[in-house]
Amino acid sequence: MFSHLMTIRFGDTDPAGLVYYPNIFHYWHVAMEEFFALHCGISYDRLVREQRIGFPTVQVQSQFLHPVFYGDVVELRVQIARVGRTSLTLDYKLKRVGDEAMCANSEQVHVAMDLDTRRPVEIPQFLRDRLTAET
Repeated sequence: MFSHLMTIRFGDTDPAGLVYYPNIFHYWHVAMEEFFALHCGISYDRLVREQRIGFPTVQVQSQFLHPVFYGDVVELRVQIARVGRTSLTLDYKLKRVGDEAMCANSEQVHVAMDLDTRRPVEIPQFLRDRLTAET
């Protein structure tokens, strides 16, 4: 499992002081980018710019269990659930560090896409090797 800590910023909240839920999807994407850099050995921006491969989200199932507030420190967890031929399923969790509350979770299917043709492609072998390696 990969983990990334972040502090909730003022601009991420609504007038009630709660994190506006679409921002949680942004946090998970940030965690996915960090996951690629540290677990897969290539930054997501290099994957996009140099390899011309992206992993857009094509399916999402999420639960929001507890609110997250301005100033909270949260742990974003990413775990590989499945590696397919052209798809990667990741499980995401968002836990508040202060009280250990599990605030949200999501299972997301990402498809490997050739960014020039906008068509699905097989996950490149160098990524597959890192994604399927025992850690």
